Amino acid sequence: MVVVVLEKCPLALRGDLTKWLQEISLGVYVGRVSARVRDELWKRICEECKGGRATMVFPARNEQHFDYRVHNTTWEPIDFDGIKLMMRPSPSRAKALGEKRIGWSYAASRSKARQRKGSTESAEPDRYVVLDVETTGLNPDKDEIIEIAAIKVVRGAELDRFHVLVRPEKRVGDKVVELTGITNDLLESQGVDLELAIKEFISYIGDNIVIAHNAPFDFGFVQASCEECDLDDFDNECIDTLALARKKMPDAPNYRLKTLLDLLNLDNKNPHRAESDCEATFQLFRKLIIK
Repeated sequence: MVVVVLEKCPLALRGDLTKWLQEISLGVYVGRVSARVRDELWKRICEECKGGRATMVFPARNEQHFDYRVHNTTWEPIDFDGIKLMMRPSPSRAKALGEKRIGWSYAASRSKARQRKGSTESAEPDRYVVLDVETTGLNPDKDEIIEIAAIKVVRGAELDRFHVLVRPEKRVGDKVVELTGITNDLLESQGVDLELAIKEFISYIGDNIVIAHNAPFDFGFVQASCEECDLDDFDNECIDTLALARKKMPDAPNYRLKTLLDLLNLDNKNPHRAESDCEATFQLFRKLIIK
């Protein structure tokens, strides 16, 4: 079953879709077509939609049993540990940016464009930095970084580490405290201001290639922090171990970090703490590039 929703699209496109799908409500189309026809329909929708908006939902062989595509909308699909979610931008920033892609997905599109050529091939860079951040939520427009960790690697061996706790403007919620073990008291006593943390991190990372699991998440928060602190864009080349795992391990039930570590018999001593997640991502990356 395929579902298509159109908003403010030309009448000619709406009429064209009825050759393949049934319109059950204004702008809502359903039907059963082959994957090839579905992809051709989506291509035609994107070409003919003009200033309108479109969403397509269809079955997929993944953990959620469905997938979706969107066109010309500020609501964006994002990948969170192998689970596809929709990110809704904050109203104030959406208004300020107009049609510009924003937030996490905006950063994701830029980081994707900067992904290292051949990043899913079995090649380890001579120098790179493994990155992980812990945050108060999923949306960089309204949530904050509370921990940054990085491991610098040269010729396959760890050179040194970076770690900092970041004092947020708002109190950390109970669910995040339970998940990470990072308490408000800890951040108050050991955390530093975001501007100091992000400047030190940017200085540490330099122009090195960045390795991260679900890189758009980390890149999105770092980029939002750079914008808040009036720093240059965070546009280092990156290799996403989640994308790499999709190619190397196509039969994995999902691509969460924990799942992949379990499948490869790798350990994460303290999940959802940035330094430990960096160690785990480093192990995962080295394991994947030799598969």
